Amino acid sequence: MRRLPLLADMALMLLFAGLTISVLGVRFLNSPNMPTGGDTASHVLYAWHYAKELLFSGNILPWMPEVFGGFPFLSYYFPLPFIIIAVLAKGLGFSVAFKWGAFAAAMLLPGLVQVLGRRWFSLPWPASIFGAVGAFAFLLHEQNSIWGGNLLSTLSGEFTYSYGVLFAVLACFAWSRASETRGGWIVAALLEAATGYCHGFPLLVVGFSTVVLLVENSNFRRTAWLLVRGHLLAFCLLGGWLWPMLEMHGYTIANDASWALSSWGDLFPLGLRPVFVAGGVCLPVCLLSERVHAAITSQQARAMRYLMAAAALACLGYLAGEQLGLANIRFFPMVWLFAAIVCGWLVGIVISVLAAGNGRGSLLSRTMLTLALCLGVLGWLAQTVRKAPDWSLWNHAGFESKPQWHNLSKIFPAMHGTLWSPRLVFEHDPTNNDLGSTRALEALPLFIGRPVLEGLYMESALLCPAVYLLQSEVSAQPSSPLVRFPSGRLDPPRAAEHMNFLHADTLLLRSEQAKNAVEASGLFEKTAESPPFAVYRLRNFTSHLAQVVTQPIRVRPQKEWLEDSFAWFRTHNRFQSYLPVYGAPAGLQAAPAATVVRTLSLERHRMHFATDSVGSPHLIKVTWHPRWRLGSAGSLYKAGPGFMLVVPREHDIILEYGHTPIGIAGMAATTLSAAFVIFWQGWGKRQQADASAPVVAGGGFHPIRQAIFWGTVIVAGFWFATQSPEQLYRRAHAKLLAKQYDAATSLFLRSFNGRRIPARKEEALFWLAKSYEQADQKNAAMKRYRQLTGVYDGQWVPENLYAYVRLGREAGQAVQVEPYARRLIDEYPDSSWAKKLIWK
Repeated sequence: MRRLPLLADMALMLLFAGLTISVLGVRFLNSPNMPTGGDTASHVLYAWHYAKELLFSGNILPWMPEVFGGFPFLSYYFPLPFIIIAVLAKGLGFSVAFKWGAFAAAMLLPGLVQVLGRRWFSLPWPASIFGAVGAFAFLLHEQNSIWGGNLLSTLSGEFTYSYGVLFAVLACFAWSRASETRGGWIVAALLEAATGYCHGFPLLVVGFSTVVLLVENSNFRRTAWLLVRGHLLAFCLLGGWLWPMLEMHGYTIANDASWALSSWGDLFPLGLRPVFVAGGVCLPVCLLSERVHAAITSQQARAMRYLMAAAALACLGYLAGEQLGLANIRFFPMVWLFAAIVCGWLVGIVISVLAAGNGRGSLLSRTMLTLALCLGVLGWLAQTVRKAPDWSLWNHAGFESKPQWHNLSKIFPAMHGTLWSPRLVFEHDPTNNDLGSTRALEALPLFIGRPVLEGLYMESALLCPAVYLLQSEVSAQPSSPLVRFPSGRLDPPRAAEHMNFLHADTLLLRSEQAKNAVEASGLFEKTAESPPFAVYRLRNFTSHLAQVVTQPIRVRPQKEWLEDSFAWFRTHNRFQSYLPVYGAPAGLQAAPAATVVRTLSLERHRMHFATDSVGSPHLIKVTWHPRWRLGSAGSLYKAGPGFMLVVPREHDIILEYGHTPIGIAGMAATTLSAAFVIFWQGWGKRQQADASAPVVAGGGFHPIRQAIFWGTVIVAGFWFATQSPEQLYRRAHAKLLAKQYDAATSLFLRSFNGRRIPARKEEALFWLAKSYEQADQKNAAMKRYRQLTGVYDGQWVPENLYAYVRLGREAGQAVQVEPYARRLIDEYPDSSWAKKLIWK
C-alpha cells in the first residue's frame, strides 16, 4: 500500500508525457531524419557539432568558425539543453536525441507539477491533478509560436525556453517550500541555477519573485539569510557560464525589440480560458467558504500566493520590458503558466472539500467529478489544438522530405569545402520554407563542410551587422532582422566588394531577380545550377584569412565602435578610403606594401601564421572577441567591421581562444559550489536529520505587507503601461494624422526620450522633426533634423538630410547646409532622396 501513491505518481507522469507525445507523434520523434522547422533548422548545426565533436572533448563553451566569421557558441546562449541532447545522442543517435531532448521539458512539466504538488505541498489528489492539467493546457495553447513555453514555440526552435520555464516552476516550488522548513534552500538553489543554464528570462522571474518570501514571513532575518545563501550558491553554480557572460555582455548585439499586441485576445489564449474561468469561479469560494478556507493549509496558501506574485512580477516585466531594454514577450508565458497551475489547484481543492464525506461513496464521487472535469478540459483542448500535429509532421519528417531539398543537395559538391575555406553567402528568400524553414540554409556547413556567413545566434557575433547588410545586397527580399542596423538593397557590385573583404567567394541564389542582377554585373561566374538554385563564384577574389593591411588606417574611439564600424562598412566612400581600428595607438600606420602571410596551422581554438612584415598591422578575418588572446609577442585590436587586427613583434602570429580571469574564477566557483553541494548532501543531512520537518516561520498571512506589495506592483504596472514609448509613439502618429501638431510633438518627444534602441530613437526623432515642420515651426524642425544627422546613422538619415537641406535652402542658409547636401549625394547616391535633391 505504501507504494501505491508512488505508482500513481509515476502513472500520472507517464500519462501526461504520453498525451504530449501523442500531439507530437511518437513516429515522428523516432524518425532518423534531421529535424527542421523555424529556428530548429539552424539549431541542428550547432547541436550536431556539440554532440559529435565539442562537448566530450572538453569544449563546453566552444568557438564556432562555421558562421558569422566565427562566434562564441553558448557564451551568450544556454548550455544545459544542448548538454542533455549531446548525452542522449550517445545512445539514441543524433536526430532522435535532438527531437526527444528538445521536447523532454514539455513532456515532464505537467507530471512534475502533479508530483511536487502532492509531495511538497500535500495537495489533495484532485488539486495536484488539476494543477497538472493547467500546465498541460499551457503547453497546448496556440495563441502564438514565438513567445515561448508552448509546443508551437518549441517547434519553432524555442526549446531552451521550454527548459527554462520547467526549472522556473520547480525552483519557485522549492523556494516556497524552503521558506517553511529548516532545509530545502540547497534544492532551491540547484533548481534556480538549472533555470539560469536554460534561459535568462525565467531566471529573472525566479530571482525577483523570492522577494515575496520576505513579505510572507515575519522572521525577516531568517528569511533574508535563507535567500542570501540560496542565491549566492546559485550564482556560484552558474559562475563558469554566467560570470564571463556578464563580463562580456557589452560585446553582443542587443535583441530588445518589443512586441505590440494585435488585440487583448493575445493575452488570453483560447486553450487556457476554461482553466482561468474555473479558477476565477473557485477563488471566491475558497475565500468565502469557511469549510473550504479551513481545508487549505498555510503551506498551500503560501505556495499559491507566491506563484501568483511571481506571475504578477512576470507581467510587470512584460510591461516594463521595452523600457528596461528586454524582449517583453519573454516574460508573459510565465504569467500564463503560474496562473494556470494556481487555478488548477483552486479547482481541485474546492472539489476535494465540497465533495468530501464519509465512506467509499464520497471517494467515488470526488474521483468521478475530477475525471469528468479533466476529460471536459482535455476535450476542449483537443478542439483547440490544430497546428501542433501538422507542425510536428513538417519538422520531424526532416530536411530530407522537403520539396526542394533534392534539388539543393544536387549542388552540394559545388559548394563543398573545409572549415577554413572561404565563406559562402546565400540569398535570403521566404520561399526557402519549402526546404523546411526560411533558416534552412544556415545549416549548410553540416552538409557541405565549409563556413557560411549567416547563422542563428545573431546577438553573439559582432560581425553580424555587416553580414546582414551583405545579405540584403544579394537578396531580392532581405530578412533585415537587426532593428539597430538598417539593411541595404540588391546591389551586386557592392556585394562583390563586401564579399571579398569578408573572405567570402561563393554565392548561393534562388530568386530570378537576384540571379539576373548578379549575372548582369559580370563580377561572378556560375559554377553550378539545380533550379531554382544556382551557385556563383566571385571572379576577382583576392582575400586571405590573414593579410597585411596596406590601405590607410584611421584610429577611431572605442565608444560606440560597432555603430561607427557599421557606418564605415555601409558607406561606399568611407569603405574604400580607410580601415577603422579601435583601441589602437594614434600613430598606427598601414604597411607600405603587401607581403604574403603564411598559414602554418588552423584549429578551432588556435591559429598560427608566419609573416615577414613584423611591426606592420595584419588583418585577421575572424570575428574579434575578448577570449581571443595573442600567444606571441605583439598587440591585438578591433578593426572594422568586427575583425581582429594584430601588430606582431615577431615572425609568428599565434592566436588562442581561451578564458579571461573572470571566466577562470567562474569555473572555480562552479567547481567549489558543486563540491559544497555534494559535501552537504553527505554530511549536512546527517547533522540535520529533520531538515525537511516543517517549522513555524513566524506568522501567516500579513494583510498590510500584502497590500503594500500588490499596491506597488499595480502602480508600477500602470505607470509602465501608460508611459510605454511604443504606445506614446502610436498615439503621436494618430495626433499627427489628425493635424494636432502640438500634441504630436509632445508625444514624439516623450517617445524619443523613453526609447532605448538607437534605431527606434532615430525613428521617433525623425517624426518629431517632421511634426515641427508640419506645424510650420521650421527652426525647431531644423534643430531636430540636425540632431539626427549628428547622432544617428540609420535608415532615416537620407530622408532626414534631404529635409534639412530643403528647409535650409528655403530659409536662405544654402551655404550652411551644403555639407549635408554633399553627404547625402556622396554616401547615399542611389537613394531616392539623393536623386530628388539633384533634380531640384
